[in-house]
Amino acid sequence: MPELWRAKDLSELDDELEIVRALRSPYCTGAFVEAVAGSAWATSRRRVMVALVRHPRCPRAFAWRALPLLGWHDLLEVLGDPRTPMPVRQQAQGKLVERLPTLTVGEKVSLARQAPPPVLIHLLGEEDTRVIAALLDNPKFAQNHCVRLTAETGSSRVLAQILRHHRWGQVASVRKAALANPAMPVALAVAVLVSLSDDELLSFSNSREFPARVRNLAQQALWVRRLRTPGEEQYLH
Repeated sequence: MPELWRAKDLSELDDELEIVRALRSPYCTGAFVEAVAGSAWATSRRRVMVALVRHPRCPRAFAWRALPLLGWHDLLEVLGDPRTPMPVRQQAQGKLVERLPTLTVGEKVSLARQAPPPVLIHLLGEEDTRVIAALLDNPKFAQNHCVRLTAETGSSRVLAQILRHHRWGQVASVRKAALANPAMPVALAVAVLVSLSDDELLSFSNSREFPARVRNLAQQALWVRRLRTPGEEQYLH
């Protein structure tokens, strides 16, 4: 490795992986980073360029030129590397968000599985259930993200997908956001309402936070439940 760092002409090297390993080494010097950044041969190799941009000593001017040339997965790597200076990560984030409309559904699914919060929030408007499924399973997808997705989606299919999810379907704030969404299907609203307590049904039936149809359904569910209380079954016959 030291011999590599002393090399004056990087074009003499034919092992780009060796350069990448050198750039990732904690012993990599600023002089070597600048030498790589100034080498047209080295920077024509994608893996070298990504490793260089991620390096804390990467010349800022080089990073600005290189970021638009990177693929979305490369930008995600830059964004997720804590060694990379914050201004470079912020630029990578911006370039990745700009790239979203050009991604295929498959690429969006892959991104949704691993995107950090500053990026995944830009996927909340997606209506393809494959992308939503990947988002819901993303470890970085938090409750506030799910509530926002549930409240803002105009897709009944997405609402059903959220409420049937093994994790998010049982979260009270998510269920409440779903009931308040005008796109909530009646059958699904009934399924949620019948699982609520009497106090919750009474609160929902009197709250202007929910559409009139949901308030009415809550009143009906509460009425039916009270009819079914011990000693009052005869009223159902």
